Amino acid sequence: MIKPLLLNKVLPELMPIGSVTNLGSIVVEGDPQASGAMIHGEPTDNLTCGIFACTKGKFKMVYPFDEMATVHEGSVKLTDVKTGIMVEYHEGDSWFAAKGAEVLWEITSERFVKHYMACVNAQVSD
Repeated sequence: MIKPLLLNKVLPELMPIGSVTNLGSIVVEGDPQASGAMIHGEPTDNLTCGIFACTKGKFKMVYPFDEMATVHEGSVKLTDVKTGIMVEYHEGDSWFAAKGAEVLWEITSERFVKHYMACVNAQVSD
């Protein structure tokens, strides 16, 4: 089966998640509120695909899965806590984060939206 993603840039209905602390993150600044929509799978599945949105703020998280993501709207600064390397991402930019990476997120726009594919048990080599 083939499912179109963001056909004509129209987002599916996003369900409120609330504070990013509900996802295991630690808020550093502001009150970042998350929402999302599953495109494939359920949050407990090994492989998922979906949309994640968040309001402005700064938070720290440890990735519980491997993820490939692309910015749909807004901008974010991601800092690898271990290396201190920070990269700013804008609409159309993509990244890969390995499971276990500790990342400081700084949502710099009023709203940030990404689409992603995540895998809990992937075998990734460095």
